[in-house]
Amino acid sequence: MPPSSTLDSPVRPKRLSRLRPSDRIAQLGHRTYVGGKTPEMWYSIGRLQYHFLVSQGLRPDHRFLDVGCGALRLGQFLIPYLNRGHYFGLEAEPSLVAAGLRDELPDALVARKAPVFGYGYAFDVGFVPGFDVAMAQSLFTHLTPDDIGVCLQNLRAVTAPQAQLYFSFFEGDRANRKGPSNARRSWFYTADRLTQVAAAAGWATDYIGDWGHPRGQKMVRATPLPKA
Repeated sequence: MPPSSTLDSPVRPKRLSRLRPSDRIAQLGHRTYVGGKTPEMWYSIGRLQYHFLVSQGLRPDHRFLDVGCGALRLGQFLIPYLNRGHYFGLEAEPSLVAAGLRDELPDALVARKAPVFGYGYAFDVGFVPGFDVAMAQSLFTHLTPDDIGVCLQNLRAVTAPQAQLYFSFFEGDRANRKGPSNARRSWFYTADRLTQVAAAAGWATDYIGDWGHPRGQKMVRATPLPKA
């Protein structure tokens, strides 16, 4: 069985950075890989997302899409809350979802609630029949504008008429690093820049701003623009 943390099997950071994502997940453990090194760090952001979404009107009968669902940091709260078959998770790394299902939720609950998952880096949401509410938390913080645009365009294709999408971002007017999207780097955007990217993909945006994120990420609500 692979070690669950770097304390079990020390790996030099330089070597760790060269590993494939699936191998880094195996070395670090699924919680640490997504930034939850302690139980409080792991649970706190999931709880924050859950309470935020419920405060915004999320109901058990809504179909919810967790964009970049990872190891179910939010899913561990929403899968029990939502009706059967109403949680959809999109994740690039299948091993993260497998670890979340194995370690964060009881098997009987997963069987009863029947969450649905899709995988890959292309933001393919063809497995989603349509969603009422979606969230991309700490995803656009690691993406280039082009990739954010692709993600938003794909999501627009499966929205319900009154759908709402919430996404967090690091706010700042600075020069971002050149290169492709990277889960281990952070991108900063102004709200106006993201409004432009969203509009080109068929979304109107409403800046929410501070929502209590411990690392200062800001929140935006997006709603689908009428199709031409």
